[in-house]
Amino acid sequence: MATGGDAALAYASRLDEIGFPEFTTKLVSDTFDALIAANLRQQQGYIELIEAVSKSLKAYINDTRDDIGPSEIMQLLGAAVPPSSPGATSEPTKVKPGAKLTEADATALNNALEIKGIELDKDNKAATAGTLSQSGYDKILDAAAMRLAANKYDQLEQMTKLGMLRLVVDNGTIETRLNFHAYGSEYFNRNTSAYSRDSFALRASAKTGGLLSAWVSASASTSYTSMNVSTASTRQNESSGVDVNIFGRVQLNFHTDYLPLNKS
Repeated sequence: MATGGDAALAYASRLDEIGFPEFTTKLVSDTFDALIAANLRQQQGYIELIEAVSKSLKAYINDTRDDIGPSEIMQLLGAAVPPSSPGATSEPTKVKPGAKLTEADATALNNALEIKGIELDKDNKAATAGTLSQSGYDKILDAAAMRLAANKYDQLEQMTKLGMLRLVVDNGTIETRLNFHAYGSEYFNRNTSAYSRDSFALRASAKTGGLLSAWVSASASTSYTSMNVSTASTRQNESSGVDVNIFGRVQLNFHTDYLPLNKS
């Protein structure tokens, strides 16, 4: 039967089965991969931005006008021509098929839709006074999408002037630690007890012939007994175990800077 110490040594001999080198390798490789992936995402963002602003305004509008959502268009129209009676249940804007636009409404709407500097029909002004037909409404929606695309282009140009914020790793620490503890113990206890008892008895008898007889007969005897009892109890206890703690820590120190993105 193996003792507690033997079991602890057996645990220690299997330390390589924990896979600590593999754990450390994966921690290092995963950290490296994460840094590379983050850097690639930043570079991809820079490339997409440069590609966007390298286009002409007209080309950018034509490429992105279909990506403008209806909520953005309604916000633009609502800001330019709000509903006649604003309320919780009213339309977001007066601009809708069948609505009657005044000269002031058409002027405000055309000012909001105007795009200068590119070859567009009437500088993107699509609103006219009078009852708004379905085709006229569709032209206004298309002009609003073009205006919003031009706004995004202007924002991208401003970003290139400021540069792009990026994260750069200055230095870092990758730490792995393994605490291995194997223990074993044995306990042996023996208790003994003894009990003894000695007994001594005297038995005597006497016999006389008559009252005041000169003849007297007497006898006496003794007996001796001895008892010895011994008991013993034995207790034996063994324990063994193993305790393993694997610890990994990654500390990376970042700083931020601006990458110039001036359009060539």
